[in-house]
Amino acid sequence: MKSILVLIAAASVPLASCSFSIGTSPDQAGEELIEGELGEQIGLSFVDAECTEPVDEEVGTPFTCTAATDDGQTVTFAGVIDPDDSIFVAASNVITGDEMSRVEAEAVRATALEFDADPATLTVDCPDETTVLDDSRITCVLTDITEGPPYELFVSFGEFELREGFDGLSYELGAPIE
Repeated sequence: MKSILVLIAAASVPLASCSFSIGTSPDQAGEELIEGELGEQIGLSFVDAECTEPVDEEVGTPFTCTAATDDGQTVTFAGVIDPDDSIFVAASNVITGDEMSRVEAEAVRATALEFDADPATLTVDCPDETTVLDDSRITCVLTDITEGPPYELFVSFGEFELREGFDGLSYELGAPIE
């Protein structure tokens, strides 16, 4: 299998923030945000959200959360305490359907460069819906309309940075799809 490494800052998920009032802890506010507004924004329904209690309530203190989707997948979240009694929380292992077009376009560009192909002849099809990453990767299909069968294309996402997204993408060409 041919592996293509492309380092880009791409595929960040929509980010949401939420205010919490005195008497509500950041972790409780994060849980409410995830099961409400953030779930709606991402396009997934979350249950059983749990956030770690931050070490303190100082601005910049990070915390993490998890929640289950309706179909039992686990989504992880990164959060931080912001100024003005607010928190910022983002899903750290989810790619939205809207962002897949960016992933597909970058995959076409990277594979065209690697294989000296005309990008106009290549297509990459990834899931259209919001996707929970499995081991930080998704499987797409690479097709060259001028020759041969389509191939599996594995897209791996780098480390997630809060407010930045993923620090890179890499592509691995799999087997032909018969």
